[in-house]
Amino acid sequence: MRAMSGAMSLPSSSAHLSEVEEARSARVQRARQHGGKRGGREEEEENEEGERGQHPAVTKARAAAQLATYPSQSVFPHLLSDLRREVEAELRDMQEEMEKVEEEESKRAVAANAEKGGMPSARDYLLSMQKMGVEKTTVALPHLVRMSSQLDIDLLSLFSKELEGVLGVRGMGDVLSTSAALLRLVQTHCKEIRSMHESSSSSPPPPICSTSALSSFLSGKVAAGMEDDPLLMHALSTLASTHTCSASGWRVDLDEGWTYLELTCSHWLEMEERMGRAAREETSMDKLKALVSELDQSSLTNDDLRARLVSRMLALTNVAVGDVCVMCGERGIAVRFFPCRHSCACVECVMRELSSEEEKESLTSMGFVSLKGSDTKLACFECGRHVLNISTM
Repeated sequence: MRAMSGAMSLPSSSAHLSEVEEARSARVQRARQHGGKRGGREEEEENEEGERGQHPAVTKARAAAQLATYPSQSVFPHLLSDLRREVEAELRDMQEEMEKVEEEESKRAVAANAEKGGMPSARDYLLSMQKMGVEKTTVALPHLVRMSSQLDIDLLSLFSKELEGVLGVRGMGDVLSTSAALLRLVQTHCKEIRSMHESSSSSPPPPICSTSALSSFLSGKVAAGMEDDPLLMHALSTLASTHTCSASGWRVDLDEGWTYLELTCSHWLEMEERMGRAAREETSMDKLKALVSELDQSSLTNDDLRARLVSRMLALTNVAVGDVCVMCGERGIAVRFFPCRHSCACVECVMRELSSEEEKESLTSMGFVSLKGSDTKLACFECGRHVLNISTM
């Protein structure tokens, strides 16, 4: 190690950590072969190995945790102090920043209580603790990721007590639980978007499946209809631009999910711009059909854009068939809808949509009918807009 006393270097320390982990694994294996009863901790470690994989950085983290848990059994008792010395500056900065967050939140809580003239309510206290926990995590994670990079040890793969033992610090429980919540939030939205490609259900799409919602999420803001924790969202948008590290499984997973969301948002914006241009300009029927199909098969939800594309298709159909009703395709167009002013249907097809004989009589005898306050709920056959009045041509 660069800061290590004596002749031992970082490569040899890494090798020793690997030796410690191999010895631990061999001990567990011997216990299994001889029918010995394993403790809960050993079973836990075996399960973790299966879930977290065998990345070298994880293996070294397990070895470091073993040293911290059973220091008297280690043949390299100085390794932990050497590891801490290697990241001494990062450790000090992390602790100072976490203490600063705690002090500032305490001052804010005292000032808020003074304004209210009493003790904080249980709700205010819990909110204050939550806010402080997320803010401490936001300042601690970049340091933990950089330390993982420096040591080539996946510190965030450890449990809180293990991490505290390895680094010689306290207060890692909230940091690890909040970091898990942050990653879970990103992965949940990735899963929701991916599921839209596979789902054939008629249930409403997840709120995240729109450019406005996803753009807001990536910028740390809560969009309408979203139920995400604003504290976590703000923390994510801050952490997404911090130091990356291949040794940290948490950071790799976060980068993968965040990059997927960014690329998805960029793709959606490109789609909307391209399809909006097609809906405004002269576009062939085949291209419009292809665009509608592309939109339907994507994970993007934009009902307004789809309606505009379909409206263009109907307009082209009317031109092609020569003023023929878009519903039956046989009789000539004879009525106009208001307020959209579209003329796209025959009297017979419109009559079938009217719910009362009075409305039908009014349209045939007077050439006009008002649907304001009527039980008839009619949408324009061309644009889908709600119809308030109908007149014959």
